[in-house]
Amino acid sequence: MERKLIFLDIDGTILTPGEGIRQTVRDGLSRARSRGHQVFICTGRSWCSLPEELKDMELDGIIASAGSDIWIHGQNVYRTALEEELLFKACDVLKKLEAIYMLEGFEQIYISEKGRKILLGEEPVPDDNPEIIRWKDFFQRRKNVQDLKEWKSGQVLIPKISFMMWDKEKVERLRDTVSEDFYVALFQQSSGNFFNGELISRTANKGTAVVMTARLLKENCQNTIAFGDSMNDYQMIEQAACGIVMGNGDEGLKRIADRVCEPVEEDGVIRELKRMALI
Repeated sequence: MERKLIFLDIDGTILTPGEGIRQTVRDGLSRARSRGHQVFICTGRSWCSLPEELKDMELDGIIASAGSDIWIHGQNVYRTALEEELLFKACDVLKKLEAIYMLEGFEQIYISEKGRKILLGEEPVPDDNPEIIRWKDFFQRRKNVQDLKEWKSGQVLIPKISFMMWDKEKVERLRDTVSEDFYVALFQQSSGNFFNGELISRTANKGTAVVMTARLLKENCQNTIAFGDSMNDYQMIEQAACGIVMGNGDEGLKRIADRVCEPVEEDGVIRELKRMALI
């Protein structure tokens, strides 16, 4: 069998909420590598916000910042960022729409004033849902989150913007305003009127990262496999020769998938790799 390049999202794909990355997943991916396949993390998270669980995993590379930051065998082989003109435009729109928004740099995350107040508990929110709780927890544990006014434009590169907002109409206004410049990736809603998502580069995303990684390794793109669960995986699932969506994944993503496997809680990635006779 030809060697495969396996690309894996983290949250909702190999990381189970409340449990982390299970040993069964670690062991299964290790077996894939022992059979000659290469395993890559491909996440929307920036390098500075990668989970601790990755530190002792056997991997061939990590793609962070939704495709803008590529590491292969411990070397940073590609890094790019959004144009500042687009950043300023997006920030202006998000502020007018009363959104929480974060500029996710490679080493630091810069958060808007409204976001800082809400996530530090200084201002109440209409809907204290799981995503808000996750970011509050992140703030308590991390030291690399700063106020947006600390961002030094022209010096600190920003590859991605994350946002949260309330009101579907505002989300549609955001789409209408920035879609020419960004992919607007919305995550599945945890409650009816709360929306969170990412503004992702149209020229550097998870899909382009799959192609670039294969090219740098001089591998055939027809030997790429990708697993994901949310809409920031869309380009990766679309671009990989075999795009596989988790059972817990976004319904919109499932519509373009080549396969759908079991949910993350049932070790869907490992079960699918077994069915494909890769482990």
